[in-house]
Amino acid sequence: MSSTYLQLTNKLLRRLNEVEIDTADFAGARNVQALAKDAINASIREIISYVQQWNFLLTQEEVTLTVGTQEYSFPSDMHVVDWDSFFLKKDASINTNAKELDVINFDEYQNRYRASDANMETTSYQAPQRIYRTQQTKFGVSPPPDKAYTIQYNYFSFPDDLAVATDTTVIPPRFEHVIMEGAMVFMMRFRSNDSAVGYHLQKFKEGMDYMRRVLLDPPDYFRANTQG
Repeated sequence: MSSTYLQLTNKLLRRLNEVEIDTADFAGARNVQALAKDAINASIREIISYVQQWNFLLTQEEVTLTVGTQEYSFPSDMHVVDWDSFFLKKDASINTNAKELDVINFDEYQNRYRASDANMETTSYQAPQRIYRTQQTKFGVSPPPDKAYTIQYNYFSFPDDLAVATDTTVIPPRFEHVIMEGAMVFMMRFRSNDSAVGYHLQKFKEGMDYMRRVLLDPPDYFRANTQG
């Protein structure tokens, strides 16, 4: 089970030999306690930014299309989109089968499909065949939809900072020691302890590299020797 924001902050304060915070005083913490709270969030942001596609940030989203509407916004916490995951869901109520959707860039859409889409009459709208990337934080469907189709896709989120004492981080509990090392970097910088900054920064980077190997690198497979 993940530690709460309060527990992470107090763990950091113990490492610093500083006074811990109780629940009642957490929101209004000041001085070193407030810095410790900031350091926890700063460390988590660094970890999330270190690899854009951590598997613990993977989120599945569904969008119901509006007839004739081609462009749709991403969720506010979207960090990176998995463009290969766009999928038209099966929906018996509108007689639609599931299928994968091709993804094209905006220039290709403009050059090959924009004019034909714009010239379509409403009676010519149909099921989307492709997804295009817009120049804003949106995606578009082509041709314009004639029904309320459901598009499913995956993205990697960038969560909000921890805010209240009971908030928990998305980073798996077994890697909380990495959060601590990152938070120590920020605290030692505040104390102008350059040697301690260097030590904890190395441990922090080693911890993030370890996370990447464990969570993202493909596992090694061993084939049993069946020869006698």
